[in-house]
Amino acid sequence: MQITILNDRGLCKETSVTVKTSHSPLSQTTVHAAVTRIGDHDHCQAGGTIGLSGAFAAALAQATANATRSLQPTPDQDAAAQAMQATMTRICTDFLRLADDDADAILALVAAEERGEPLSGYVLLCDGPRAMADLAVEAAQAMQVFRAHVCERSHDDLEFALTLMAGVARAAMQLLDSNLRIWPQPELLAAFEPHIDRLIDAIDALTPVARIRG
Repeated sequence: MQITILNDRGLCKETSVTVKTSHSPLSQTTVHAAVTRIGDHDHCQAGGTIGLSGAFAAALAQATANATRSLQPTPDQDAAAQAMQATMTRICTDFLRLADDDADAILALVAAEERGEPLSGYVLLCDGPRAMADLAVEAAQAMQVFRAHVCERSHDDLEFALTLMAGVARAAMQLLDSNLRIWPQPELLAAFEPHIDRLIDAIDALTPVARIRG
């Protein structure tokens, strides 16, 4: 099955978009298959790419908590690492779901347009990146808190994860901003412009290091 997505001004992002729906969910493919699917497609799957990137960053942060717990941590370290494991496990799962939801939202938009209710589809395509950005900010903030507890062996790895996650947050915010550029309906702007302003402030407050050696 193939579908072409249009907005009310003509063509989505100045071009027709063909979406194949026969694929399995992006999160259930191998890494190689996911990269190949994204790279070979003539439709840029930004939402799926951002979601997978967030999952990888969360998984790396979870590994730093695993390493900390494996090295005879203090009770405070162990408690912080356990909390970090649980938080990153949840966030990784949520990012994978959101990556898959992005494709579903595109299909929902088409169905909404066929019903003559495109606004509901636009809302879905805006709320997905909003949710990804909020999730990435939450994850990055948790990583910053864990800095005080991570073991020395994995300290730098936590910084890599934080840098990745801060990028995911900004990319997701930009995707939302892009969708508002494409569909500047007053209802959408009223609902999501405050999220853009809030997310910019939250992302700017994150503190990934510029370099590891000072």
